[in-house]
Amino acid sequence: MFVLQMLTVLSLTVIFLASVEGNGVQMQRDVQCCMLYSQGKVRAKDVLRFEVQTKGPDCSIRAIILYTKKAVKCADPRDRKVRRLLRKLLQRQLYKNHRTIWMLPHDNLPVMSQDKKDNWAVLNVQ
Repeated sequence: MFVLQMLTVLSLTVIFLASVEGNGVQMQRDVQCCMLYSQGKVRAKDVLRFEVQTKGPDCSIRAIILYTKKAVKCADPRDRKVRRLLRKLLQRQLYKNHRTIWMLPHDNLPVMSQDKKDNWAVLNVQ
């Protein structure tokens, strides 16, 4: 439920940012905001994380900051391909969160125990 709310808020933020005009920018060193939009493609598998940059006194444009394996890219939130990339990244995060849900042990499921003699973990079926 929380993940769905987070996804909704982030989607609305991206839509809002996509509807507002901005001027191009490049990354500034001291303020750490985008000053121009980067050119070229960014693959979803290369993105480690992303941030939403809002327009303010220090940053003159709205942008999506993509932290990739090799560089930091500034993307235009109004761009259709950027919105598609964000959807993929959010889906990946939802899938990742879903995979890490732990189940309580039920009947006939393997249970991990520790062998005191050798300090080895042993998988037992009960």
